[in-house]
Amino acid sequence: MIGLATIGLAAASLTTLGCTSRGGVLGVDRCADIPAGAIPEPAGSKVCNWQSAQVTGAVADQTVLYHADFVGTSAELSPGAIERMARNANSGLAGIQPSFVEPSGSNELDAARVNAVTVQLASFGIPSPVVEVASPAALGLRGPQAERVASGFGTIRNSSSGTGAPISQPSGLGGQSNGFSGGIF
Repeated sequence: MIGLATIGLAAASLTTLGCTSRGGVLGVDRCADIPAGAIPEPAGSKVCNWQSAQVTGAVADQTVLYHADFVGTSAELSPGAIERMARNANSGLAGIQPSFVEPSGSNELDAARVNAVTVQLASFGIPSPVVEVASPAALGLRGPQAERVASGFGTIRNSSSGTGAPISQPSGLGGQSNGFSGGIF
């Protein structure tokens, strides 16, 4: 008789604990992701936060001068770097955000590059520009990867002069069939 009572008590407690269709013990659903009365974030808010972080990082990277922005191992700025600095000065970004020079490993060269960038920003009308030597937060791409990405997007050079890598060729998705019949969908 004790065994039957124990089994009955165990069965009753198992049906009242945890998630049940009636809302759990005393109306509290332990499996609910959102507590009762809470309002979940709107759809897309996580993606929006992620995209905002990406944009913030991209804006911060606009004032970073990499090794490729200088001619060889000198302090002379490349034409592309001067053009980008002019765009940043015209948009006001260079006045509100410090410029960073990627470290070269030589203190003398880094000091000369900081001086060259400071002089160039001053020539664009930026009063007392802030230029520092620091490692950029953005991760760079190796040469072949950068070339494929650049030719695939077609923004840095003519997209028809790609490397022949799959990323630089149209994929045929999204209505770009390139004369091929059929497709994935």
